[in-house]
Amino acid sequence: MNPGNSSVWSRDTWTARPLRSNLSRAHRCWLTTPDSLTAALRTVCPRFRVRLLETGTRFPFPDEARLLKISRHQQVWSREVLLCNGASPLVFARSILPLKDLPRAWPTLDARDPRPLGELLFTDARVRRTPLHFQKLPLRHPLRARLAPFPLDLPPLARRSLHVRQGSALLVTEIFLTLPPTRSDLA
Repeated sequence: MNPGNSSVWSRDTWTARPLRSNLSRAHRCWLTTPDSLTAALRTVCPRFRVRLLETGTRFPFPDEARLLKISRHQQVWSREVLLCNGASPLVFARSILPLKDLPRAWPTLDARDPRPLGELLFTDARVRRTPLHFQKLPLRHPLRARLAPFPLDLPPLARRSLHVRQGSALLVTEIFLTLPPTRSDLA
C-alpha cells in the first residue's frame, strides 16, 4: 500500500471534547467510555467476539503519522478488527504502531492472535493511556474507505487514544458502526 496522499486528508479535526451533535445519551456514554471498550461491550453483549480483518505492515494515514510523530513514509504495524455481538459488527477498530517499536516495546503483540488488544492494554501496568480524542469522520478521511464494506447505522463517530509502553506509542482508533446495546436493552 502506498503512503496516504496528504492532499486527500491533511487536516486534523480530532477534538478532546465529545462531539456536539444530536447524540443520544447512550451514544455519548459509549463514545466516552473511559476504560476498556472491550470490557464494557462484554458486559452487554452475550455473544461478544473479535473478528480479525487484517494485520500486517502498511503506511499510516497523514493524521496518524502526525500524532505518532513519524513520517507518512515510515511503515507501521497495523491491525484492524471488528468488535461484534455474534455476527453483528458494532465497532471497527484500527491499531497502529511504528514497526521499529514492535519487537522492543510491544513484543507480546501477535498478528495471529484474535483476542482483543484491550485485554493487553488495560491489564499491563506499564501501559499509560492518553486522553481520548473524538471526530465525526469527514467523507474524505481515508478511514471512511475502510468502513465501506460494513453497514453503518450511525454517523461515523470515532474515538482514539495513544497507549504508551516503554516510550513507544500504539494508536488505537475505534469507530462505532451501530449503537451497542445497553443493559436495559437486554432485559
